[in-house]
Amino acid sequence: MALGIYGTKIPASVGINDIDVLYAFSATREEVGDLNLQPMFSNVTDGDFKSLFGADGLYKLRLPAEKFNQLGFYAVMIKPKTIETTLLDCSYVVTNNNNEVQISKKGIVISASQFQKTSSLIGYRIEYFDKNNVKIPNLSRIITSSDLVSVSTNNQSIARGSTTYVLDPNGTALFLTVTPDEPSIISNNASVNIGSKGQSVLISNTFFDAVFLEVEMVDQTLKTLSYALYGPSTRDLETGILTYFNDQNNIYRQFNLFTRKKQFSTGNIDIKEPRTTINFQTDFNKVSQGLA
Repeated sequence: MALGIYGTKIPASVGINDIDVLYAFSATREEVGDLNLQPMFSNVTDGDFKSLFGADGLYKLRLPAEKFNQLGFYAVMIKPKTIETTLLDCSYVVTNNNNEVQISKKGIVISASQFQKTSSLIGYRIEYFDKNNVKIPNLSRIITSSDLVSVSTNNQSIARGSTTYVLDPNGTALFLTVTPDEPSIISNNASVNIGSKGQSVLISNTFFDAVFLEVEMVDQTLKTLSYALYGPSTRDLETGILTYFNDQNNIYRQFNLFTRKKQFSTGNIDIKEPRTTINFQTDFNKVSQGLA
């Protein structure tokens, strides 16, 4: 008997403020090409997003013609939007109970100006930079709560000279709790690193996994190649014009066919060269019916 499925994955609905679409170009796979990924879109609004991508978790990527205009290989990355910011503090939220200060929770503090307000960052990921501004590999934390706070007026009761915070719906800073923030019972570590004041961090959403695509821009497709392999064609033995037609019997390509005698040895060479001026007098329907 079927019991149903628990934890079914569903498509993520995102907006333009949730994603970064980046690209880099290389003329061949052997060349390095662009060293840095560049933003694919600029000045895209949420109103444009629906026409560019789609909706309801299913998105169609449309490549801008002004950027994808060279023959070669384009690396395209679609990833959760990343915002770099600085930790204002690593401290505590406190509460006052009968004039007695109590610690509520430990976390980090960031400016609220780049983000939405209370609870806007729950589930987001934090990655850290070291003192040399190099991202620390494989170190990340998940945000479990996000609240607006202001500086507490009673700081001396916790630790002399420290700054603590109180919940404040009109605050200009966000207090974030993260996980993991405590060592396991079998760990020898006395504490878990959740960041320090002044440290640079990256904050990104976890709505979807990053996607990497390779797009090859070519001057021929399988369909156009089939015109020369299997499509209709004519060869004028008087003018030497070879004409290929598409599936609508319209002229697709024309070539000059001629023979030259070798200059320093015996024999001839057959030559086929593209025509720069198309002879539109060639009509496949007329030629095939003997009317031309």
